[in-house]
Parts: sequence; structure tokens; C-alpha cells
Amino acid sequence: MCDIYTGVDEAVYRKTSRSLRLHGHVTSLSLENRFWSILEEMALREGVSIGQFITRLYDECLQRRGEVVNFTSLLRVACTTYLLRR
Repeated sequence: MCDIYTGVDEAVYRKTSRSLRLHGHVTSLSLENRFWSILEEMALREGVSIGQFITRLYDECLQRRGEVVNFTSLLRVACTTYLLRR
């Protein structure tokens, strides 16, 4: 059982920061590499770049909630929700 966690290559859970443009504003997001991979897959399925996809998620959150709080956590939850639904 523990090999699920301890057997994972360290590169998978290492955090990487990426600079993105959200509506003309440059921002930096720091996520574990596994989440970046999942977001890339999600963007590919939608036929858009990862930057465009993340902007869509940001806009959707802003539209529904009026503000975006802890966006990186929202991205992680979006990734896990995506995995659970496929």
C-alpha cells in the first residue's frame, strides 16, 4: 500500500512555478508537477492552451462567486474532480 506514495518519483510532486497572463496581468502559479500534467491534459481535451484553460477556470470562478480565493487550491480540486469523473 505505501508504495503508492513512497514509490512515486520525486519529480512528480516537486512544485514548479509558471508565469501566466490572466486578462493582461502576469501572475505566477506554483503547483506540483502532477497537477500541471493534469491541467495540460484538461486543456488539450478542451482544445485550448493551458493558459487559456486556466483563464477560463478563473473567469468561471469569478462569475459564480464574485471573487477568486486560493486559486491554486481550486486548481488542485478541479484536477481531482476531473480524475474522478473520467
